[in-house]
Amino acid sequence: MVGLRVAGTLWILAGVVCLGLLIVVFVGENLENPGILVQNLALPALVAGGAIVSLLIGIRLITRPGPEIVRWSTIAGVAWLIVFGSLVLTRLDKPGPLTSSALITGFGVAGALVAYWWSRRARRSD
Repeated sequence: MVGLRVAGTLWILAGVVCLGLLIVVFVGENLENPGILVQNLALPALVAGGAIVSLLIGIRLITRPGPEIVRWSTIAGVAWLIVFGSLVLTRLDKPGPLTSSALITGFGVAGALVAYWWSRRARRSD
């Protein structure tokens, strides 16, 4: 179960980076002009949703690991790669939060892969 705790920690790191991106970039930089944030609400909503999902999966992997949360971690990891990975790829030539988007993608996908790998390993040893 140590591997699932590592996976949970990776998911929590993805959530913390999401929260940092949301607070510092989307809210902090737009305090003087909140209209910009309201006009372009899709990306902050995506990051906020990502923070919630990754923190919930990470906490559950650490506190109550099991096959059901590993399945959710795998599903979220695939969605994570598609959503945040495409976000990184579309931001390569534009200014913006490229590093934090890459960290979010890396931590989330790594968390899903570690959880999947350790659950497969545990099934083989039974």
